[in-house]
Amino acid sequence: MPTKSGSAILFCMEMKLTLTPDQPAEYRLRLQGRVTADWRDWLTDASVKFEDDQTSVNGVVRDQAALFGLLSFVRDLGAPLIAVEWIQ
Repeated sequence: MPTKSGSAILFCMEMKLTLTPDQPAEYRLRLQGRVTADWRDWLTDASVKFEDDQTSVNGVVRDQAALFGLLSFVRDLGAPLIAVEWIQ
């Protein structure tokens, strides 16, 4: 998998992904531990699941700028981020 941002863009283009920086997209975040927080400011239709010692949060982010805001929010919570997955 490419590691440079330019290569990642090329990789995404080869897969024919249609995500653009200004469109809404659904993401899944996995965090270590049982994290309780108010996700409504960051995610539309947020759903939270607790499994073992992990928290899985799904929801729609309005654009890439909001995604980076969400990631800053997660950082400020102090919970280790395990994964960020683009759903659609």
